[in-house]
Amino acid sequence: KKVKTVFSNLKAEGILQALSAVEYTDMGIGHDKPLSDKPASIVIVDDEDVVLRSLSSLLSLETDYEIHTFVSPFAALDVFKDIHVDLVISDFLMPEMNGLELLAAIKRRYPDVVRVLLTGYADRENAIRAINEVGLFQYLEKPWDNDQLILLIKNGLNQRRLERTLIDKVGELDRALRETDRLAQQQEQFREEMMLARRIQENLLPECFPDVAGLNFSAKYLPAQEVGGDYYDVIPLADGVLAAIIADVTGHGIQAALSTTMLKSLFTDFVNTPVGPEDILRRMNDVLHRVLPTDVFVAASVAEIEARTGIVRVTNGGGLHPFIIRRREKTVEPVITNGLLLGVVDSELFHPGEEVTVDLAPGDSMFFYTDGLSEAEDGNGDQFGETRLRRKILESSNLPSPELNDFIVEDLRAFAVADHKWDDITILSVERSS
Repeated sequence: KKVKTVFSNLKAEGILQALSAVEYTDMGIGHDKPLSDKPASIVIVDDEDVVLRSLSSLLSLETDYEIHTFVSPFAALDVFKDIHVDLVISDFLMPEMNGLELLAAIKRRYPDVVRVLLTGYADRENAIRAINEVGLFQYLEKPWDNDQLILLIKNGLNQRRLERTLIDKVGELDRALRETDRLAQQQEQFREEMMLARRIQENLLPECFPDVAGLNFSAKYLPAQEVGGDYYDVIPLADGVLAAIIADVTGHGIQAALSTTMLKSLFTDFVNTPVGPEDILRRMNDVLHRVLPTDVFVAASVAEIEARTGIVRVTNGGGLHPFIIRRREKTVEPVITNGLLLGVVDSELFHPGEEVTVDLAPGDSMFFYTDGLSEAEDGNGDQFGETRLRRKILESSNLPSPELNDFIVEDLRAFAVADHKWDDITILSVERSS
C-alpha cells in the first residue's frame, strides 16, 4: 500500500520551504526527481574485474550516475578523500579486506554514505548480521537481477536525499522558531501554515492497519495543537511478523511534527526486513542522535507481533509502560521494560529496555499510550495518572478496543479542567481476536 504525502507551500518566514513530493512504498522510498542537478557518485569495490565491468557497464547505460570502480578496498577508501561519494557497493569476499570490514570503516569515517553489500548465497547470514553491525542499507546476492539492483540503488539514494532534506529543514526550523517576535507579527499566516502542516501530518499516520487474521489494531490520536509530536504505525516485517510503534517527540508545533516525518522515514525503512524491536530502536537512535537538535529527543515503544501465535515482544526507548488486558481473567497489568530515550546519546551508549515477551490469548489486548493521557490534570492539580487509567481500563475491559479507547478519552475529558493545557494524546491498541 502506497502512502503518499505531498509537502507544498509549508514555510515559516521563508525558512521552512516546500518539501518535494515524497512517496513511501513497501519497497523503500521512491522518488525519481533528484534534489539537485549533480549526478550521484557510486563507488563499486570487487576483486573480480569481470564483476566491476559488468556493474559499471549496466549503470553507465541505465543511469546518469558517476561510477568509480576499484579492485582494492584500500584504494577505494583513499578516493573518499578526493571525491564526494553517495553510495558504495562492496563485494563480501576480498583478499585484502572483506566487505564488512570495508563498509564498517566507511561508516566510521563517512556515516552518511549509503552502504550496500554484494554477496553470495552462502554468505547470506553474514549479510543479514551486517544490516545491524555496519548499518548496511541492503545486501544483494550474486548473481544479481539488474532491475532489482538499479531499484535498490535508487531507493538508497532517495532515502539519503530525504534524510538530508529533513536534517536541513529541522535545522532551519530550529533557527526560525527563535524569531518569536517576528513570527508573532504574522500570526494569521502561521495559523494557515499550521493547518496545512496538520493535513500533512495526518497523511503520515496510517489510514488503515494491516489486515491480518486474528489481530485487530485501533488507535486514537488527539494533537494538542494543529500539529503534534506523537507518532504511531504498524508495518509488516519479514516472515509474517508485524511491528508496532508509538512515539512522542518532545515539544509541540511544527518542529515536533517535522520530526515525526523523520520517524516515519526511519520506521518504514524496516518493512519486510528481518529485525527485532531492539534492533529497530538502536538503528533509529543512530540517525536521530545525529540529526535532531540537542534539546529534542523521542520517547518510543516498539512491539514485534506474531499473528499466528499471539506472541508479542516489547521493548522500550523511554516510553511509558503499556498495559496487557486479560479479558477472561479481568486483569490489567503493566509490561515493565525501561530503556533510554532516542536521540540523547550515540550508539555506543544507547541501550533499549530489556525485551519482554507477552503471550496474548484470544480476547487479550495490548494498550499503548503517550504521557498526554496520564499527565492531564484536574482542578486540584492532580494527574489522571497510571493508577486511574488502569482502573478505568479494567472497568471497561469488556468493550472492544476501539470503544475502550473512546471511553478512556471521554473519561479523561470529564476529569481534566476546561482550561487544561493539553499535551498530545495517542492510544494504540493491539487485540487478538482468535
